[in-house]
Amino acid sequence: MKLGNLILGVALIAGFSSFGQEEDKECLRMRFLAGEELKVNNYQGASMYYIKGETLCGGYDAANYARLIGSLRNAINNETDAARKTAYTDTLNGAYDRADKAGAYDTADDLIRGSYLLQGTKPNNVEADKFFVRGIAAQGVNTNEAYVSYHYYNLYSMWYAAPAEKKAELKKRLITEYFSLSKLITEANMSAKASENLTTYFNYIVRSCDDILPELKGFMSSLPQDKEVKTVTVKNFLNLLETKECTDSKEFMQLVDTLIAIDPTSFDAKMMKVKVLVSNKNYGAAISALRDAKEFAPDEATKQEIQYEIARAQFSQGSYSAAYSTAMSVSGEHKGKALIIAGQSVGQNANNCGSSTFERSCNNIYAVQLLQQGAALGASDGGAIGRYKARYPSADDCFQNGNPASVSLTCYGISVSPCN
Repeated sequence: MKLGNLILGVALIAGFSSFGQEEDKECLRMRFLAGEELKVNNYQGASMYYIKGETLCGGYDAANYARLIGSLRNAINNETDAARKTAYTDTLNGAYDRADKAGAYDTADDLIRGSYLLQGTKPNNVEADKFFVRGIAAQGVNTNEAYVSYHYYNLYSMWYAAPAEKKAELKKRLITEYFSLSKLITEANMSAKASENLTTYFNYIVRSCDDILPELKGFMSSLPQDKEVKTVTVKNFLNLLETKECTDSKEFMQLVDTLIAIDPTSFDAKMMKVKVLVSNKNYGAAISALRDAKEFAPDEATKQEIQYEIARAQFSQGSYSAAYSTAMSVSGEHKGKALIIAGQSVGQNANNCGSSTFERSCNNIYAVQLLQQGAALGASDGGAIGRYKARYPSADDCFQNGNPASVSLTCYGISVSPCN
């Protein structure tokens, strides 16, 4: 190598080294100046120097990105001019992106980052949704309730602006997350306002039974596998269908059957099935379901209540003899109402009990006796006593039948005195 070339090479290396040192000095100087601005709470100035330093330093590590981001957030909070506030927000969102790409982003900022993404010049709902979902999942019951409302509102905004082919998917998410966020609100003891906010936006989308039933098939096909979570999810959907007056739909019954399949011993699920069957006037199936539920009743009082409900269903079905027998076996607090059922059953079945018109009319006496016993226990006869008294045998009927002192009612094994 010639001496001249060697000298030129050394000079170039020395020049590059000097340039690098100058650049490092400027990087440090910008960070130093930023620190000086922070001492006097001049966050706008600190932000400016940290941004200049980021370029001169060739990017930052996690600690310096945290200082830059913190300065920008404080600058936004202290800014009163709307346009400047938005400009700082855009700058902050850019800083978050660069920190993320550099592997220097702190995911503890997910929720605040999501909110800032909605406050910039061009709100990014999709990106914000990603950070809201991740942030709420990470923080759980420690999530600030404002972010719960913000997240759900953002999801609603995504649905509102979505093209037709995307709306169904987002609607399903709104329904599912309504339940999960409502559960979080309860577990975290958040304010009633947080729950009201969710319900307001939810009801903008799900207004009636017709709005929600088309989503049920997809919902049913993607239920959680965990038994406890699956149970809560199905119950939530059942409650929603009740609110939207969908209880007479076949889909509601499918959900009830799903709940029973998850836990065949669930008394609540079995009674929910009864409720649906009765509302649909499917009394035969309701009676079978009540008998099944009775096996899982938590106490004797509940068993007696179910026995009364069986009698009521039998009466509604027109099975008056069965309703009478069942009602007469009821004890406890429902005995009065059961006696009313028994009395009405006797009265309604009067024409089927006795070999003569006179004997059949005597059933009304027994019906009134039962009704009066039920009324004495505080139950309402609904005017039945008067109706059945009007059907008593008349004095002329008694005379024509020999004024008997008593008449046996063979259907019930008792006697009444019609002519006294």
